[in-house]
Amino acid sequence: MDPLVLTLTIVSSVLAVFLIALGVQAFLVLRETRKTLQRVNGIIDVAEHTVVRALVPLSSLGGFVTGMKSGMKVFEHFVQYVKKVADEE
Repeated sequence: MDPLVLTLTIVSSVLAVFLIALGVQAFLVLRETRKTLQRVNGIIDVAEHTVVRALVPLSSLGGFVTGMKSGMKVFEHFVQYVKKVADEE
């Protein structure tokens, strides 16, 4: 066999083995990345649920404050009405 053909065959075989090893390693890295992203997604879902649970009382508090403002306006109009009636007498 010609030495050039033998050299090319050996180099091609070694290159094929390295490429297969590289492909397997890339597959393992991608699998670990997928697991990590699933864990991060779970953590984000829990954090989102916790934040929503924390904000619900705050939105209720906002409704309470709006109701108090409306009540104060009604009370102010009532006081003005009483003053007006008292001034007319």
